[in-house]
Amino acid sequence: MPTLINLWRHAVVLLGIVVQQTTFAQFSPGELSRAHEQLEGMKNCTRCHEVGATISGAKCLTCHNEIQASLDAKRGYHFNVSSQQCIACHKDHLGKDSRITKFDAKTFDHAQTGFLRKGKHGSTECANCHAKKNIADPAVLAILSKNGRSTYLGLSQDCLSCHTDKHNGTVGRDCSKCHGTTAWSPVAGFDHTKTKFVLDGRHARVACARCHTSLEAKEKNTLLLFTTKNFEDCSPCHATPHGKELSAKACASCHTPEDWKIQRAGAKFNHDLTAFKLVGRHVSVPCEKCHTKGTKSSAGKSLKLAHKFCTDCHEDYHKGIFAAAYKNDCERCHTAAGFSPSTFPPAAHAALRLPLKGAHAATPCGECHVKGGDGRKRFRFDPLSCETCHKDKHGGQFARQMAGQSCAACHSTIDWFPKDFDHSKTAFALAGKHAQTPCRDCHKPPNGTAGVVVRYKGTPTRCEDCHKEVHAGQFAAGGETECAKCHQPLGWKALVFDHASQSAFPLTGAHLKVECRSCHHEELIGGKTFNRYKPLSTRCESCHAPGMIGDG
Repeated sequence: MPTLINLWRHAVVLLGIVVQQTTFAQFSPGELSRAHEQLEGMKNCTRCHEVGATISGAKCLTCHNEIQASLDAKRGYHFNVSSQQCIACHKDHLGKDSRITKFDAKTFDHAQTGFLRKGKHGSTECANCHAKKNIADPAVLAILSKNGRSTYLGLSQDCLSCHTDKHNGTVGRDCSKCHGTTAWSPVAGFDHTKTKFVLDGRHARVACARCHTSLEAKEKNTLLLFTTKNFEDCSPCHATPHGKELSAKACASCHTPEDWKIQRAGAKFNHDLTAFKLVGRHVSVPCEKCHTKGTKSSAGKSLKLAHKFCTDCHEDYHKGIFAAAYKNDCERCHTAAGFSPSTFPPAAHAALRLPLKGAHAATPCGECHVKGGDGRKRFRFDPLSCETCHKDKHGGQFARQMAGQSCAACHSTIDWFPKDFDHSKTAFALAGKHAQTPCRDCHKPPNGTAGVVVRYKGTPTRCEDCHKEVHAGQFAAGGETECAKCHQPLGWKALVFDHASQSAFPLTGAHLKVECRSCHHEELIGGKTFNRYKPLSTRCESCHAPGMIGDG
């Protein structure tokens, strides 16, 4: 029994194999090409064929990513013929060695690729362009690495994908800007006016190769250098006849491309390109004022001038008085905008023999630095004393005291009127209200005359020399009244009079409480009113009426 079952099983298997082979042979039109041989077998049919429909091509793109990329980029032959079905050009099931792509290279319309075969491209063999070395598309190269077959895909329309860049990357990759497809030269499309160096004058007649030389002499192929030298000046091609005199070499400031000897009309040489830039009043100075004839040079004039010091061109106005201290560095005080006013900072005066303080700091320079007999302003002062600039307003009153010292003994630069003068060192010390009295109240010109020197020495010190005598000479002795016996500087009413010792009537008892004016009445003599102090009666009845005496 087991034997019969096994025989039956073998028979069923053999029958299945026969039926399968018969069915496959019945539905398959033939063997697939080697490119698609991995798709052989009934189970793979639907990877390319739609069920119950013709091949649409949609399933082709699931494998052919390089074609899908071309369609997405909207370029190339397959994009331009995308309205057609893939099977219009590609056939399979024709055998393993069959060619899938069916087209005639001689009748193929190359315009459908988007690249017209113009000029010499029209006579070029297909294989010259469609070579593996020219393929740039990485997806196409990946396919070729697997099967090694030839293809027309993967080329770029960039000229340099097939042609060698003879300019070594100096002019970009768009060859069509200058060249056409008929011939590499002449470059009819090149416009030199669109470059950084426009050809004008004699430059327009110079052969290209005179400027655009080979990049390196050792190169076998001539690589013309089109981004040439720096043309900010003419020196890359021309030698300057001025040698080192014009270091910046901006020839176009004076010369034209038409002829070296023709100076540019209306052009003015840019002096900023030299080692001496013109600023301030130098700008308006005529060239020949500095560049005089007589010095041998290519232009017949001296172009290279000494300019380290201003005195190389200018006379030393100060006659060398600052040469040692400032080494003729005029810019310490002056600028090219003009010799005056000076830019010497007042703060720098602090380092000099006379620092500017107080009113001196606010004094204009010209009030001190005035012109002397030679017509030049004075800057050195010997001796350096107050009298050098200021007139002695005291008329020599203090000549003896001033020997060996200056006005600063009494005055300061902050204010002419002394604030700290010590009057105690004079013959009349100030005390009381005298210390509060303005100086001018005592020190006046003689007889009050305006414009006359104010008197300081010999000023009277007697009270009556300044104060009016109000007692009508009652206390005069020998023609003088000694006010200090009764009064003091603290105030006129601050009396030091002692009635007991300085009068014939000592005050006692109730008299101590009596006001002075009760006894010392006003009198009028000669039209002047004064209080009577002496002579005055000391008898009681002279002040008290009879019967007025009290009992205590």
